[in-house]
Parts: sequence; C-alpha cells; structure tokens
Amino acid sequence: MVDDTSTPPAASPAPGALDAAEIAAEQDHYAEALQRFRGDVRMMEQVLATMIERRVPRGEVHLGLMLDQYLEGRELRKARAIIGQLDEAGVPLDAGRRHAVALAAAAAGQGAEALAMVERLAADGHQPTRDQTSAVVALLVGARRTAAAWPLYRRSAAAGRTADRDVHLALLADALGRRAAKDTLLVLRSMVAAGQRVPSLRTAEALRMLARAGQADRGLELFELLAAAPDAVAATPDGETVAALLEALARRGRVEEVTALVVRISGGAPGGHLRNAVVAARLGADDADGAWAELEAMWAEGHLPTAANLERLLDAEVAAGVNVRAAGILDWLVVIGAPVPPARSGPVLRAELAGGLDAGLRMASALLDAGQPLDRAAARDLVERLVRARRLDEARAWLDRLRVAGTLTLGRSWGSLLAALVAAKRSDDAVGLLEELVAAGVAPEGADLVRLVSGRLRTGDRARAERFAAAASAAGVHLPEEALRELLWAHARAGDAPAVERVLALLVAAGITPDERHEKARAWATGETRRRLDEPTEPAAEPTEPAAEPTEPAAEPAPGSAVEG
Repeated sequence: MVDDTSTPPAASPAPGALDAAEIAAEQDHYAEALQRFRGDVRMMEQVLATMIERRVPRGEVHLGLMLDQYLEGRELRKARAIIGQLDEAGVPLDAGRRHAVALAAAAAGQGAEALAMVERLAADGHQPTRDQTSAVVALLVGARRTAAAWPLYRRSAAAGRTADRDVHLALLADALGRRAAKDTLLVLRSMVAAGQRVPSLRTAEALRMLARAGQADRGLELFELLAAAPDAVAATPDGETVAALLEALARRGRVEEVTALVVRISGGAPGGHLRNAVVAARLGADDADGAWAELEAMWAEGHLPTAANLERLLDAEVAAGVNVRAAGILDWLVVIGAPVPPARSGPVLRAELAGGLDAGLRMASALLDAGQPLDRAAARDLVERLVRARRLDEARAWLDRLRVAGTLTLGRSWGSLLAALVAAKRSDDAVGLLEELVAAGVAPEGADLVRLVSGRLRTGDRARAERFAAAASAAGVHLPEEALRELLWAHARAGDAPAVERVLALLVAAGITPDERHEKARAWATGETRRRLDEPTEPAAEPTEPAAEPTEPAAEPAPGSAVEG
C-alpha cells in the first residue's frame, strides 16, 4: 500500500523509459483502473503504488479520483496530502471539492474551520452540490447559522432530499419563532415524508400560529397532513388543538369546512365548544337565521352558547330590527352570567319598552337582578313612562332601585316625578321624597326646585314651598335670588316675620348678601312699614300675586309683588 503522504520521486531518465505516447496510454489505463475500483480505497491505493513503482506520472485525473475517494470517506489527513500534490501540480480545487473538504473537517471534529470554509465559499458565491447540501445545512444549523441554512434547505427539500430529525426540529423551532407559515409547513412535510416523529407540542403550536396569522388554508393543509400520517409519526390534533383553526375558518364564514372538521374531530357527536364553532362560522357568513337555529338546538340539548357568539348575534338582530330574537338573546346572556354592557342591552330594552311598559319592566328587573348595568337613557325612559302612566309609586320605587344600582344618581332624574306628585295633589309625598333625596346625598336640579316652589306659592302653600327650598339648601342646591325673594315676600305679605327670617337665612346660605330690598320685606312682615287701611292683616285666602304693590311711605319705593324689579 502506498503512503498517502509520500510524493512521487523525481522523474529521471532510465534505460527503457516510456516515451510520451506510451506514458499517455499508461495514464489512461491507470485512470480506468482507479475508476473501476472506485469505493475500494485499498485497491485504489494499490493502483497509485503501481504507478509510482513504474514511474508513471500521476496526473490531475488520478489524484482527483483518489482525493474524491478520501473526501467521501471523510479521511481528512490523506485528503490533504493529495491536495498538497495537486497544489504542487498547480491544480486548484473546484467548489464541490472545497465543500467536501469542509465536510470532512467537520467530521474530524474541526467544526470552526469547516464553518469558516463554508462561509468563505458562500461569500464567493459558491453553492454545495445537491449531494452535499444536506450535510452543509446540518453544519450551519449546528453552528446556529439558521438564516444561512434556510436557502440551502429549501433547495434540498425541493429536490426531495431530507435532513436529520435534529436539524428538522431546529429549523421548525426557528420557523415557528419567525411565524413563517411556508417554512413551517415545508419542515413538517419533510419530517412526515421521512417518517420522523413530530412532537405534538410543535404541531399544536404550528396550528395556532397559522390560525393567528389568518392562514386558514395552510392550517387545513397541516391538519390533513397530520391526520394522514401514521400514529408513530404524528398524532391527529384533538379538538382543543384545532380550536384556533376552527376560529380562523369561522371568522371567514367557511361553514362547510368548519362543519366537516367538527364532525371529523368529534366522530359525529360534537360537544358545546365545537358546536359554538359552527355558530361562529354561520355568523361569519352573515347567516343570522342559521346561527339562531343552531343556538336553539344547542340550548335544547343542554349546550351553552358562548358569550361572544351571543353578543355577535345580538348585534346582528338589533341592526336588523328583530326585537323578539334580540330580547331572547339578552335573556340567554343573563342566564349564563355574561356581562352585558349598557351599549348592547340599551337598544333591546328601549325596543321592549316601546312594545309595552310591563315587558320593559320585566326585562329591566331581570338585568338588575343579575347585576347587569342598565343603559341610562333606557332607564330614564322607563321612569318617564311610569310617570306618564300615573304609576307614581312604581316610578319612585324604580328610581330608588336605579339610584342604588348606580344608574340614575343625579337629581334631574327625579324632577318629573316630583312635579307629577305635586300635580296629583300629593305635595306631602313630594316634600318627603325631596327630603329623602337630600338624606341620600342626591342634589335635586335647581330648575325643578324653582318650578316646585313657584307652583306652591301660586296656590298659597307657603309652608311647603319653604320646605322645598330648605330641603334643597340642605343638599347644597340653592334657589336663585329671584325665587327666594318671591318666597320672602310671600311670607312678608302674610306678616310671618319668623318665616321671613328663615328665608333670609336661606339667602345667606346661597351666598346672597341681604340688602335694603330684603330689609323692606322684613319691615313689612314686622309691621314697621305702614300698610293700606283697607288691607286685612291676614287675608282669608292668599292671592297668587297681589293686585298692586303695597302702599309704603313716599320716601321708600314699594317692593315688587313676587320678584322685585
């Protein structure tokens, strides 16, 4: 056997040496022998030894064939000896053999050197041969050069070549991390084709990633790929894993694909979450009738619909003006305990109130009993309808309930009820309600108070008018000066000095400094100001407004009857 590190002896003339034609023939003969013994290193080395013994020059063909054999066997030391001989002959290595040297270096544990060689070749624009690509990919992936490995891997996979499972798993993790749908499917297809076990966690992650990316078609392709693979290679995804894919299909309204997938996963007896996927698909296809029918069937079978499906169908029915269905869906939402924002329940409640007050009351009561917030506009409408229907006690009870629920907490919500109680000659109830509001920390509206006080004064009921003003002042809502002055002079004309003093205190509490006009009212009430001889001290019935201003000394102008100008 020839020593691979030896170099051929220098050629020297010898008796009986071959001429040029004979040398060429001998070289061709040995080249054919090397080619014939390809794969048998021992025989190929014997051929080279014979050439050395017979002093037949070894050319590029002979050394190249021997180099290829050494590189194929990853015999780096012997390969480098041949490379040295080629260098001496001035024969450079092509890209394929340089890649082969890099792979041999990697096999010999010289990974850093091998990686540097491959990167230099890539920088020079040289690509490995088809047979070398998989090994180069493995080298790059092992060195965490996945970005450089992907182009080579795609070319190799397209040519039907495979990679080791570890390489595939590393590339799959990278593709999932980049959310690269095409690369993810490419790796999974290659693994299944090669019979390599695919981890269930990775397939589940891939399906979710495709669904989130809106790649419903690729998700279906992956499901079919996994379902058709042997159990030893990949498990068929279960319903929970496919839920994200079903959701992606449902958003696009692909009812047929969703239904077929649900039946396939469940074996014909889908559970509630799969049935909800069908409902979502019908909603995605704008098929409200089909979604309603599916929900009714689910309910009858004891399956609960999801809040998301109910809310979407509720919005669709409200937009279409189908109030009966909308009310039924709202009932379902309340039953399953899903939070219903006022923006959704409000239109349904208003539509129910428009159809009948009692029906609206029942719906509002059910919402409040379930702890659901009511739409403020709908709640005000409910109270106003009760007031217009003269169901004042119910209106008061509902206002109390809505105040406690935090729906109607402002004083203006009570104005119409206060006015209706007064109009119904239930002034005591109105005053009592106002005092309860003050005790509860609810500030009545100033405009409502002015109407109540002025109305009581027109009927001569000074005591209740003052009670309204005092109760409002206690709540921090003060009547305007004109209204308080009207109350002041009503007491003054009646000669009720203590009441005048109380009203003056209300003026001060309202931030109004009493002036000479208010002092005139006090003087009028105490009798300091001379009255008309024909005016009784206490009139039998107080007029709404005096016919004329009371007579006062010429030095002082007379005050106005209700509001001093």
